[in-house]
Amino acid sequence: MIRTVEDLVESLIEAGRSIIDSSGITHRPTIGDMYEGLTKSVLEKAVFEGLNLNIVTSSFIENSKGEKSYEMDVLLIEGEGKKLPFADKYVVLEEHVIAVFQVKKTLNKQLLSDAYFNLKNVYDVCELENENQYSKRLLRDAYVGIFKTGVHRSKPLRKFFQSTTQENIFNCIRAEAYLPLRIVIGYRGYNSEKSLRKGFYEFLGENRFTHGFSPLHFPNLIINDQFSLLKGNGMPYISPMDNGKWPFFNSSSGKPILHLLELIWSRLSYRFNLDAGIFGDDLEVESVNRFLSCNMVNVKGQRGWNYEYTDLPKSDFTSTMPTRPWEPASLTIEQHHVIAYLCKYSFLRLTKINAWMSEIGKEVEVEPFVVSLLETGLVYVDSQKELRLLTENCQCIAVPGLGFVGADNKTGKLTRWLEKRLGKKIENVLHLTFK
Repeated sequence: MIRTVEDLVESLIEAGRSIIDSSGITHRPTIGDMYEGLTKSVLEKAVFEGLNLNIVTSSFIENSKGEKSYEMDVLLIEGEGKKLPFADKYVVLEEHVIAVFQVKKTLNKQLLSDAYFNLKNVYDVCELENENQYSKRLLRDAYVGIFKTGVHRSKPLRKFFQSTTQENIFNCIRAEAYLPLRIVIGYRGYNSEKSLRKGFYEFLGENRFTHGFSPLHFPNLIINDQFSLLKGNGMPYISPMDNGKWPFFNSSSGKPILHLLELIWSRLSYRFNLDAGIFGDDLEVESVNRFLSCNMVNVKGQRGWNYEYTDLPKSDFTSTMPTRPWEPASLTIEQHHVIAYLCKYSFLRLTKINAWMSEIGKEVEVEPFVVSLLETGLVYVDSQKELRLLTENCQCIAVPGLGFVGADNKTGKLTRWLEKRLGKKIENVLHLTFK
C-alpha cells in the first residue's frame, strides 16, 4: 500500500508544480500560498480516512497555558481546531497536532534557516508534560533500536545510563516521542544530495554558539526536490550507536515521498494502533548516507553537543539509494536454545547459561557467547547481569536448508519473510516456534 500511495503523491506533486509554474503568478506571497495549498492537497491523499484527521494551513499551536506558536504553514491534526474569526486559520491544542510542515518553493540556506527556527518554535511552545501510551511505546522502541538495550523504568533513571551521551539521547527521544513531527518541504533548491548536506552543515556551523541546536531541535525530515535529510531517531528510521557516537542525521536521494509517508504513517500507526499491513510486506531495508554524528562533551566545565560531519566520496551519492532484503538473525543451536528459553521464562542469569546448555549436552565460554547473542539484536544484558529479550514477540524457527533463525514477529514480518522464502502461505508461524 505504501508504494502505491508513494506513486500517487509523486504524480500529484509533479502535476501541481506544473500548474503553479504555468499560472503566470509572480507575487511571491501568492506563490507561497499555492505551494502550501499543494502540500495540503498532497497530504489529504497521504493520510487515512476514518481517523478524524484534518490538514489546516497558516495556523497556530496552543499549549495549556494559552501560549501560541508562530504561524505554521501546514498542520496535520486530529479533530477540527478552533477557527479564527473572519480567517481560514485555526488554533490547535498541542496534543492534537500530529505533524507540522514548513513549505518552501525553492530551498536555500536562508530559507532553510527560516524553516529551522520556525519549527524549533514547536518545541518552545509544547509543554511535554502529558505523556501518553503511544508516545511511551514510541520511546521504548526507539531507545531499544538505538542502544540495543531495554528501557529501565526505575527511578532515578540516571544511575542506569552508561554515559552522559546516553542519558541526553534518552531525554531527546523521550521529547521526540511526544512532540509533533517537524518537516521541511522544499519543492526546488539544491541540485544534489551533497549540496543539500553542504548547505545544512554550513548553516549549522554558523550557529554553533546559538541555543537550540541539540539533536532534538533538528527537523525530523528535510525534503528538497529528490533529496532528503532525515533523523535516525527510531521513529521509524533507526541509527544505532557507533563507538559512543550517535549517527542521528543522515541523507538520501531518490525517495523523499517514501520517507515522508514512513514518518507520518509510523506516527499514525502508534497513535491509532493501525495494522502493520499498511506498510506492505516491509521486507526491504532502506539505505541512507551518514551525515552527522553526535556525542556529549565537557569543555571547560560546560557540557554541550559535539557534531562530527562524515564526508563521503561522490560515488556514494546515487540517484536512488539502494535497498537490501530484510532477514531474521541467523542462530546457532546454542543461541537458539537460550533465546527459546527467554521466550518462555523472560530472563536468564549469565551464571546459569551453562546449566541450561547442559539440557542439550553443550557448554560454552560465557563471555564471548554473550557477545554473540548481543550481536543478534534480540537480547540485552540488564543491570542485574541477566539476559532479557529486546523484542516484544520474539520467535525462533527452523528453516529448511538454513537452520535456526529468530526475529521480532509483532508485525508479522517474520511470517511474511518465511512465506516469501517457502513460496506458500503460512497460517501460523507458531507451530515452528521452539519455546
